[in-house]
Amino acid sequence: MTEGILLRRPDKVIEGKAKSAKLPVIVGDIRGPWAVDQALIVEGGTAVPWELVPAAWHLLERWDAAAPLWRYGVLAADLGTPEEQKRTAAIVHDLRIPVYACELLFVRNSQAGQELVRIWQEECAHGDSRLAFVRALYQVKPLFCALPRSWLADVEQRSHQDARTMASLARVQGPALSKVEISPGRWVRCRPGEEERVKEQFARLTRRHGERSTKGKAGR
Repeated sequence: MTEGILLRRPDKVIEGKAKSAKLPVIVGDIRGPWAVDQALIVEGGTAVPWELVPAAWHLLERWDAAAPLWRYGVLAADLGTPEEQKRTAAIVHDLRIPVYACELLFVRNSQAGQELVRIWQEECAHGDSRLAFVRALYQVKPLFCALPRSWLADVEQRSHQDARTMASLARVQGPALSKVEISPGRWVRCRPGEEERVKEQFARLTRRHGERSTKGKAGR
């Protein structure tokens, strides 16, 4: 299987990371046929979850396409103009359905995959891209895998935010907490210097629990 990135508009960050991952990048028209067996169609400016991309290639061995849910609680009924909603309802019949982040679309180079992208691009001429994608899904009916919204997370940015948050908490709460193993494979955190007290406290609780269990069995 060969994989590659179909980039809808130039993005130096995505192009650079794709190069690091040894993935070819094609910028521009995303309609097939493609030179790869599996493609990530991505909009410039999208935070690509690079650590999850290998899992997506694996999914495409079975599915024609996969994309994350866009926003929890947002339905097709919440998007587009009345005309777009009417056009969508004529195809899907019920607008109480989720919409997908088609800016991060994994597609297999199959007949259904190519048809999905072709019709999606044609439907985009009528307005909202997400509603257009829903209409394409219902017309083509590919084997489609809905991914969790967490695939849209900017992992690097989130890591920086978490680091800043932990630094702020450390300034407020004092020194960093120590990590103590209270039983094999089980760890807790405590203030520096309190490690032995925590171990002894856990040992006492364990003994009491054992004694209660023994008494309970004896009373049966």
